[in-house]
Amino acid sequence: MARGRWSLERRGRPQGGTDLRVFGNGHYYGRFMLRPGRTGVVPPRVRLVAVTMADQVGAALADAGTGAGKES
Repeated sequence: MARGRWSLERRGRPQGGTDLRVFGNGHYYGRFMLRPGRTGVVPPRVRLVAVTMADQVGAALADAGTGAGKES
């Protein structure tokens, strides 16, 4: 499993699932797990929706001050 940034130019589209982490205000809140379709890759439209959702969820949790994901 690759960690960090993925260069589409050098490495092509990642095969298999994608782990999309959710952060808000510098805190880790969780993740979305994307599973590939029949083609073996997560379609671009699905990735775009997932990134948008992760961004909105992270911002909402940070604004709510839930404290979820903070280390004790």
